[in-house]
Amino acid sequence: MKKPRICTIGSHSALNILRGAMDEGFSTLLICRKGTSSFYASFGICNEIIEVNHFNEIFNLQEQIADSIIIPHGSFVAYYDLDRLLNEFDVPIFGNKNMLTWESDRYKKSELMRAAGLRIPKEFEKPEDVDRPVIVKHFGAHGGKGFYIAMDSEELIEKIESRPGEAERPKIIQELIRGTNIYPSFFHSVIRNRTEFFGVDRRYESDVDSSLNVYLSEDPTFTIVGNYPLVLRESLAVKVQKEGEQFIDATKRLVPPGLNGAFCLEMCVDKNLNIFTFEFSGRIVAGTNFFIPHSPYSYIMWGEQMSMGRRIAREIRDAFDVERIDEICF
Repeated sequence: MKKPRICTIGSHSALNILRGAMDEGFSTLLICRKGTSSFYASFGICNEIIEVNHFNEIFNLQEQIADSIIIPHGSFVAYYDLDRLLNEFDVPIFGNKNMLTWESDRYKKSELMRAAGLRIPKEFEKPEDVDRPVIVKHFGAHGGKGFYIAMDSEELIEKIESRPGEAERPKIIQELIRGTNIYPSFFHSVIRNRTEFFGVDRRYESDVDSSLNVYLSEDPTFTIVGNYPLVLRESLAVKVQKEGEQFIDATKRLVPPGLNGAFCLEMCVDKNLNIFTFEFSGRIVAGTNFFIPHSPYSYIMWGEQMSMGRRIAREIRDAFDVERIDEICF
């Protein structure tokens, strides 16, 4: 079997993925939109770049990229028709690609987190049922864009009615927990049969995190601008790791053969150190991008530079060496 190329699309965490692939000795291929190729080329980590007008053109490139393994990230959930990706795309995708469907549907997300035994915020079926502060989230991965909060049912109904088409738009109404948001990332290895605690980030969310927001905005937005690192107190890290392992066990039952590769649990820790898990991402998240060349935890585990991009490539390399690629790509 010929050693595969590593391929992704130019967005989200592409630099992380490609650098890691090169560190592990893979040839790299990037599919990017016109006007962005010079940015990616400037880093010297792309052996080949294919320019497209729209990312959906990847379906027409399958023969050209057939020798590759695709590494999905958040933009796959945001930009692709997942039915087409599951049924019309034959190039191997790293990880369990069925997880992308569960990630894009907020009802299925909640089902999976409940199955894992994670504590999740209360959810409301109807705006009239709301009796506490809530956050409203739409389906898909859009970096928090379009989320909004309401203090009670009256305010929520008013906001829904003031937004064209909002009443019919798929969404979830979720209790807003008071506490500190944390975003721990993990890597589940099929080859090594373990779930690795990789690192933790927090997100900087446009005007909701701006000091001017108090004065200038009555309705803050949650569009993610960037991420910054966090190291947990170790007693809390122990609990977080356990929840990551519980989540993997649940994916094995509900989305067989289960999740493999990178994932993130999105949590809020209240004043009593209770952990509420309000979201998950079943693939690499942008919050791992500043952990290049390594996170504190990945360095402790590996004793070498190990970014998430490199960890993905290491898993592929290990699987290739023992002829188990079919167990980690679908």
